[in-house]
Amino acid sequence: MNYGLYIHVPFCARRCPYCDFYSISALDLIPRYVAALGREASQAAPAWPGPFETLFIGGGSPSLLNREGLTGLLAALAPLDLSGLKEITLEANPEDVSPEQADLWTETGVTRLSLGLQTLDERWLSDVLGRTHAVGQSLAAVETLRGRPYALAFDLIYGLPSQLVEDWGTDLSRAAELGPDHISTYSLTLEPGAPLARTIAEKYLPPLPPPELVADMFLISGQALAAKGFYRYEVSNFAKPGHESQHNLKYWRREPYLGLGPAAHSFDGHRRWSNPPSVRQWATALDSGADPRNLVEELDQPAERLEMIMLGLRLPEGLPEDRLASAPRLAEFIESGHLVRSEGRIRPTEKGLLLADRLAVELA
Repeated sequence: MNYGLYIHVPFCARRCPYCDFYSISALDLIPRYVAALGREASQAAPAWPGPFETLFIGGGSPSLLNREGLTGLLAALAPLDLSGLKEITLEANPEDVSPEQADLWTETGVTRLSLGLQTLDERWLSDVLGRTHAVGQSLAAVETLRGRPYALAFDLIYGLPSQLVEDWGTDLSRAAELGPDHISTYSLTLEPGAPLARTIAEKYLPPLPPPELVADMFLISGQALAAKGFYRYEVSNFAKPGHESQHNLKYWRREPYLGLGPAAHSFDGHRRWSNPPSVRQWATALDSGADPRNLVEELDQPAERLEMIMLGLRLPEGLPEDRLASAPRLAEFIESGHLVRSEGRIRPTEKGLLLADRLAVELA
């Protein structure tokens, strides 16, 4: 079995007001974090003999790590079998990109650099999304990374306050013209406690666009990026052929992956578990030799079926037809144009991808 390995680096210079991922700005904790990561890798190694096929270093802001921090992180993973790695992804912020950091990422074997542009429209970048970089820094970062021996991926957000479909189309076109290999597009969703949610609720910013407008943005994403040579291989992800995220495909295909670090999640094929969203709590458990996990979920057969359908319908490749043979509403969704039967598989259409989660619940 070839596993995936996810490392959560929970450090950010500043937390973005829309973000729901665990992060802290206490950079002085990085040495303790790296030491605890090594203990967690040693603890996990017997149950995960490997080899690991993909490594995803996410966050947080892994691009904040200097040479000592990143090489220390990679050294901490020595107890795990990384001899079979085919893909190493590192998430980066534009403001962290420099020739020196780009050299470091090259030397440490990064094969994919995921750049958090979020938008190339200054109207939303700072005042709404609270990003600390300017559009000019994004463009400069792309130029610095151009020609490096790793694939370049962009993250973009749509469904922003007052955003129109044509605004989003322009953002997509500008991003595609920069020559990335991969583009991820995410609709802005806000947890009630997020600072941006409070700002909108208090009417300091306009509300998010209505669902029907966001749906139009979703659909135009596929059209606009197809014209630039990308294809949608997952609900939110587009790639030029051969540049799909192999690590993320493991999530959607329900292949085993190990997550290390505070707030990281893991899946062994039948169980899911997570670590506490606290560097100190996670590290303290490991310092004492305890299991740091704070939540373990055993999936029963109905839960596994729902998850299998829900994840499968996020992919245009869909699911083998026999896995949905007993679904009572299958014929109805084929008739409505949300699903198609093709080459022994049930595949979602663009219209179906838009409602993938709802279809899964009805089909499970």
